[in-house]
Amino acid sequence: MQKKTLEKIEQVNNLIKEYGAMTLRQIYYQLVTKGYKYRQIKYVCKVGRIKGLIPADSIVDRARPCYGETRRFSNLEEFAQVIPDYFNLDYWIDSKNHIEIWTEKDALSQVIYEIAKDYQVTVRVTRGFLSISNKFKWSDENLTILYFGDFDPSGLYIDKDLKWSQLEYEKFRRIALTEEQVKRLNLPSVKVNKKDPRSPKYLTEYGSRAWELDAMNPNDLQQLVRNTIKEYVDFDLQQKRNMMYLLREELRRRLE
Repeated sequence: MQKKTLEKIEQVNNLIKEYGAMTLRQIYYQLVTKGYKYRQIKYVCKVGRIKGLIPADSIVDRARPCYGETRRFSNLEEFAQVIPDYFNLDYWIDSKNHIEIWTEKDALSQVIYEIAKDYQVTVRVTRGFLSISNKFKWSDENLTILYFGDFDPSGLYIDKDLKWSQLEYEKFRRIALTEEQVKRLNLPSVKVNKKDPRSPKYLTEYGSRAWELDAMNPNDLQQLVRNTIKEYVDFDLQQKRNMMYLLREELRRRLE
């Protein structure tokens, strides 16, 4: 194996040690400043895992869901031991706020959810433009949408699309990416896809470069999620967590 390939593998492993499991796209954006092409990173990650030089489970593909792979139990006693952990207290039941996080990036949904779950906040994946079916299903006049998506022609137009007749305009917030963020964080960019029918207006307003949410440092992204949720927390979070723990323990005793 060539020395340059081994060097790239070491760089990938250093990222994984720092951030944990990542997608190929995330790894690429963290290394793109070194002049690497996406195909080079893809090749290195492939060879590295085949040769056992990169942990096989450290690079994830979150865009291809699996159905039916649920946890299974051999008997009721085994199930009774773990069922209390499935109980989640509704932290927001007496809050004046009702928030959800929506993101167009399925690949980053678990990165976001790692933080959101600590606050019992739902994360929904729109996969680009949301279908009419889910617009009806997810609409709620009391809901505040905290949105995370790309800064590109279609990515910005999604904002307008989601400010649909059944969604309150003032309750939709684009949290990321914003023009201020891409400049302040000096995020790596990509060329605007000129085949996108929304590109002419974008090119006039923002120029020929675009930015993907994947380019954000995972730690920065998670901190942004945490800080944004905290803006809406109007209750004693630790008290809620303690209460959930006590209720789980009570349920565990009842099942013994």
